[in-house]
Amino acid sequence: MDEQELPPLTITNNDIEAANQLSLHCPICANPVEKFVDDRDLQPVLCGKCGTLYHKTCWELGGGKCAVLGCGHDKFRVHGVPTNPVLSIKYTDLPRPSANGRSSQTKRLKDQQRREVEQLRRPSLLQRLFRWLLDQIKIG
Repeated sequence: MDEQELPPLTITNNDIEAANQLSLHCPICANPVEKFVDDRDLQPVLCGKCGTLYHKTCWELGGGKCAVLGCGHDKFRVHGVPTNPVLSIKYTDLPRPSANGRSSQTKRLKDQQRREVEQLRRPSLLQRLFRWLLDQIKIG
């Protein structure tokens, strides 16, 4: 058969789900590895090198190393526990506290409030025009 004669491959969502289910089985006992379990022995662990899922007990029964051919790594990590920091903050990123205990944000907010009050007290253009007209009437 030539390449042109082959029918196109179709992959359905069911095919993908079936493939994912196959990859979630422990290679030692062939039972599914579940994420939420109460028994600590069935806690899911991952090989530190290739990422294969195991039950914690199966990892220990397998000699404390990965059973995947060619891997043999002897370190594992618990599935679902983050290994990288979620957020890292340096002290230089934090604002420095002021000597009197007020932060720069407090000062900025007070300055903004003072400007807004001054704008409310400042007469508008119409008020200034009206006042000028009254002054002109009194003089004349």
